[in-house]
Amino acid sequence: MNPNRLLVIDDEPDICEFIKDAAEGTGFEVTATSDPDDFRSSYRDISPTVIILDLQIPDADGVELLRYLAEDQCGAGILLISGVDSRVLSTARRLGASRGLNMLGSLQKPIMLDDLDATLRQAMKREYSVTERDLKDAIDNGHLCLHYQPKVSLRSDSNSQIDGAEALVRWQHPQHDLLMPDEFIPLAEESGLISALTDFVLEEAIKQMRLWRDDGLPMSVAVNLAPQLLHQMDLPDRVGEMLKSHDMKGDNLILEITETAAMTDTTRTMDILTRFRIKDIGLSIDDFGTGYSSFVQLYRMPFSELKIDKSFVLDMHQDEEAEIIVRSIANLGHNLGLSLCAEGVETRESLDLLRSFGCEKMQGYLVSRPLEADALGDFVADWDPQTV
Repeated sequence: MNPNRLLVIDDEPDICEFIKDAAEGTGFEVTATSDPDDFRSSYRDISPTVIILDLQIPDADGVELLRYLAEDQCGAGILLISGVDSRVLSTARRLGASRGLNMLGSLQKPIMLDDLDATLRQAMKREYSVTERDLKDAIDNGHLCLHYQPKVSLRSDSNSQIDGAEALVRWQHPQHDLLMPDEFIPLAEESGLISALTDFVLEEAIKQMRLWRDDGLPMSVAVNLAPQLLHQMDLPDRVGEMLKSHDMKGDNLILEITETAAMTDTTRTMDILTRFRIKDIGLSIDDFGTGYSSFVQLYRMPFSELKIDKSFVLDMHQDEEAEIIVRSIANLGHNLGLSLCAEGVETRESLDLLRSFGCEKMQGYLVSRPLEADALGDFVADWDPQTV
């Protein structure tokens, strides 16, 4: 049996045929239907690895089918498609994820072939399983690498400067090509390898900061910290030793911590974060607005930066409520004395709004995708301050 099995349900036969042709071209065995009962029957018969689900189907809507799949504890990757409003599509995707389903994303009709092909190829890659031993070997043998997404400082005169980057880990797998973090970070967290992996990322990032400094590029670098690490009381000392070994100061490094992680054990977290700040290491509240933290506890933590989550930034130029949320977060951050960084900036309209809110830094595909270290150095050297 083909290990890549796709089940499609859409009320338009032409769409089913379009998806079938595209998916077979990437190596999928495809079953397509427009009937909900036939969908359920095919789902049981073929055990699909990927499902493409139209939200608007006669006699049953996509939300009902998502509920059916969740009740069956479906493990297939699910891609939503529809001609409905993008906000409805995004909400349905979040609903599926909240029910424990593996949501691959969503595409609005008319579907672009390139978008569909990229999603299917990524889904096929996810079917490869990696083990704890594989990941340990990758850490020990240097099969991990860092890519860097530039962070742009915004200025009131519309000029801009790249003065930092976020370090993003990748796994150069010998069989499965380049793996993205969501394909192995959960394994690292579950297996206890997250500490060794983060030490690798920190060491490499600090080493790269030193190399950039020696080349005349005084770049800061942001590194994500997993929630489990906020229980390690020796973590500030380990990071301090890494900085010292490369003759770097703490103010070149920013540690990004999700608001949910920061609120898990507030006393211990406050201890660790305060020691980071004593060492002049910057602390950023990552994915702000997606958690349910207490503002009182958040106020007590020694953060220096607030990072606005991309889920709001991506939609705010076309969604009034998302814009209101971003503006409110910006006001809160400034009132708490925090600098602001927005992630997921992809349009000029979003950038203009962020400038109007007084946002100091941004990153996103409007500037650049994550780059290898050498490529980022060349990118910064060629940067035109008038670009954004």
